[in-house]
Amino acid sequence: MSAETPRNSTNVRFVKWVVQVAETVAPDWVADKAFEMWGRPMRLEGRWGEVGERARSFVFDTGTLELAAWEWNSGGPAGTALLIHGWSGNASQLRSFVDPLVTKGFHVVAVDLPAHGRTAGKFATLPLMADTVVSLARRLTPKLIVAHSLGATATAYALSRGMQVERLVLLAPAVEMPPYLRHFANQVGLSVRAQDKMISRVEAIIGAPIETLDLRRHAPGFGAVKALVVHDADDVVTPHEVGRELVTKWPGAQFVETRGLGHDGVRKSRDVVEQAVAFATGRVVSQLRAVETRAA
Repeated sequence: MSAETPRNSTNVRFVKWVVQVAETVAPDWVADKAFEMWGRPMRLEGRWGEVGERARSFVFDTGTLELAAWEWNSGGPAGTALLIHGWSGNASQLRSFVDPLVTKGFHVVAVDLPAHGRTAGKFATLPLMADTVVSLARRLTPKLIVAHSLGATATAYALSRGMQVERLVLLAPAVEMPPYLRHFANQVGLSVRAQDKMISRVEAIIGAPIETLDLRRHAPGFGAVKALVVHDADDVVTPHEVGRELVTKWPGAQFVETRGLGHDGVRKSRDVVEQAVAFATGRVVSQLRAVETRAA
């Protein structure tokens, strides 16, 4: 999900005005439509550049889903590294990690999640994304997973569903869902009342209170799985303070705070990539230099 706030253009102001008027007439309808908008991710065209020319593209059959997928350095001696994008994203958004991981001997696999990129589907939820990551991990047995935003949330949540992996790099994870949902709702101009209704729709879909998805509830059980959580102080989509709190409850996790990168910049920064790859090869955060605000 992009961290950019819509510009205060005439079109944006008009949309918000329409939403406000509609709420006074049909608040339930507005909440339903907002939930449908949120649950249907945007499809962005992948931009691989030269990295894509060296990839083998294929369809990855998880047993229940067919995912658009790409891989590099099949049979790499360091094991498999799986790249998981965020909401309304696609696999190419983590392209900066491909060559550095291949250089370290990893077999790198990237996929478009359900209803994203080139993968079929019209609707996605966090539990569906988590189940997809579990299925991928079961078939690939990755040594490492690098994930961004809601993809990072789904990846961490997958641990509570039995996923096995040695190391995780989680970039700007949405530790708790309400702020993430409210950020989207604020962008389209929903009132607090309509936001509450939208969250109720989410709870009806997952069949549980939204608090059950809070990663802090599950983190003590993640145990020995080593994780590097990278979060920017200027992230307006997923608060970095909560990311720091997640690490205090996760025995195997460490935290790196960046500044000036925002929500999307953490997946593009050369320094973040360097630290993530160093962590993937066994170094710890305390041995790494501070992250600069430098993006690819």
